[in-house]
Amino acid sequence: MKTLVNTLMMRVIEYFASKDMSQITHTLCVHEYTRLIALREGYKTRKVLLLELAALLHDIGCPRSKELYGNCLPVNQERIGAEIVSEWMPAYGKLAPKEIDWLVKVVGTHHQLPMAKEYGFEALFEADLIVNLMEGYYPKEKAALYEKNMVRTGSGKALFELFFHHGKMDIKSD
Repeated sequence: MKTLVNTLMMRVIEYFASKDMSQITHTLCVHEYTRLIALREGYKTRKVLLLELAALLHDIGCPRSKELYGNCLPVNQERIGAEIVSEWMPAYGKLAPKEIDWLVKVVGTHHQLPMAKEYGFEALFEADLIVNLMEGYYPKEKAALYEKNMVRTGSGKALFELFFHHGKMDIKSD
């Protein structure tokens, strides 16, 4: 199934390269932090796969949102992103319909903490929050507040400590 991740990663990179190059680095960072959090939290292989796919797709609606509305506000990019996921994912043929539905829901709600809890995509939510803080979309001086109110996983907390509080991350060996 790693082939599916790699194939989708290339498609997403090609899509962003033709529309908005700035999204590539953001998306790849969110993907890697999502994967890291999921693995450190001990998620099962299939869940890690689905989270990786969701991370690659999470901002896929941004370019079209900018074209249509002149912005990438969550309400617009989530709706458009969910539509794109619905269009793209059935063609891959390696996911069950319920898994595609889950991806659509995740991409369509990925900025919403209650949905992250409900649909089990905390790793993606936390990874996106971390990268958005790093990129300056949210004020870094509020990192402790965001961590307290929005970060649930131990691995997400460890990354927050390392990146925003300059502590040491508890390194677990595999």
